[in-house]
Amino acid sequence: MNFYLENFEKPQVIVNTYYENEKIIKDLFEGKEGELVFVPSLDENMPHTLYFGLGDKEKLTNNLLRNNCAKLLKKIDELKFENIVIEKIDFANLKEDVFLKAMVEGLLLTDYDFKKYKSDKKEDKKEKNVYIKGFNISNKNEILNEVFNIAKAINNARDMIAEPTNNLYPEELAKRAVKIAKESGFKIEVLEEDQIKDLGMNGFLMVSQGSKNRPRLIVMEYNNGGDSDFIGLVGKGLTCDTGGYSIKSHEGLKYMKADMSGASYVIAIMSSLAKNKCKVNVKAVVATCENVVDGNSYKPGDVVTSMKGKTIEVLNTDAEGRLTLADALHYIIDKQKVCKVIDMATLTGLAGSTFGSLFTPIFSNNEEFYEKFMETAKETGEDFWRMPLDERYRSYIDSDIADMKNTGSAGTITASMFLKEFVDDTPWIHLDIAATASQWPVVYEYASKGASGVTVRTIYELINKGV
Repeated sequence: MNFYLENFEKPQVIVNTYYENEKIIKDLFEGKEGELVFVPSLDENMPHTLYFGLGDKEKLTNNLLRNNCAKLLKKIDELKFENIVIEKIDFANLKEDVFLKAMVEGLLLTDYDFKKYKSDKKEDKKEKNVYIKGFNISNKNEILNEVFNIAKAINNARDMIAEPTNNLYPEELAKRAVKIAKESGFKIEVLEEDQIKDLGMNGFLMVSQGSKNRPRLIVMEYNNGGDSDFIGLVGKGLTCDTGGYSIKSHEGLKYMKADMSGASYVIAIMSSLAKNKCKVNVKAVVATCENVVDGNSYKPGDVVTSMKGKTIEVLNTDAEGRLTLADALHYIIDKQKVCKVIDMATLTGLAGSTFGSLFTPIFSNNEEFYEKFMETAKETGEDFWRMPLDERYRSYIDSDIADMKNTGSAGTITASMFLKEFVDDTPWIHLDIAATASQWPVVYEYASKGASGVTVRTIYELINKGV
């Protein structure tokens, strides 16, 4: 899809945008949210018209606009138009640059389709040319380029999440990260099993014991912020999670190729920052492995000593993500010396039971860091809901024979209490994206063909503006 901020002489269709209650076509079009009315031209030399409703002008948000643009593109696809002009832009209560970003991002994310394994391939859609009129900001072309890079990074992440486990395993995930790093312009190092063992990342290695596909530690760095401190990112990288001996249900197993969503989003954020040449310093870590069953697999009742030195009693082998994240968090703080850290992980099914696909649970040990994150989330239109880190929950993961156990009641909270043990006083945010990374049910139209990309735009903006 190509975007132009200039006039186009021979469009196939002109899209006119309106808000609710702007009387355009009596009894036919009311400008309601996502409303679309197609009016064909009677003159073959004149373009058709598509009326596009944005809903209540006072209630328009960038995420609502993003979602409406997804509906618009699906209608354009249905009508098989390739040259489109969008005009009559009224920015409502949004800033002009925010409006442009949301519109373009919604179109680009909706244009995504994963067809790699379709044997009966239909003819690929012809590339669309979209001409958007009405923007007067001086840096509009720079904004287009920025949004394109972010959307491309998200779509690359969606590709990885969509891949089956026989084709995306730790080594392959690492190879893709290396390729993206070279294309984007950030540093990357991939550590293999012996190096991971030398670091003492025993929790991470324990999870991988049962798989023939050996683990990888992916370490990324983007350094373009001068003398400023490094922000840290950690993503859960389970390319396959059966639950181990605490095996998942048939329904649960079907979606476990997406248990590396956090890893893919971390890679997407690094790519976006580097491609857009942001003046920031960031380090990122992904501990990627498989949690499967064979004679070497770890078992309920096993005890392991983490990289930090804390001993962990494993009562549930399906609570594996916190074991890998614990070592990864300690590594990025202790060895990579980051000043703040954000982790994102498809960690607990209970997150979805509580919030569905709409809100991502957020935990933090630092008020200032949390407030800056939420201010940014409000700007990007992503939905998060704070959960408690009350010290009274610590007793829920007390173990009779070790420093702690890897599971407890109040699962989403106790999983976070577990991770908190490995960050000490470092400002930290944990995002449980179990139900929002790939949405069931789908909440946003632009995420209907794959993973949502949740957290990417918020964390990108947070880091870019210098948290």
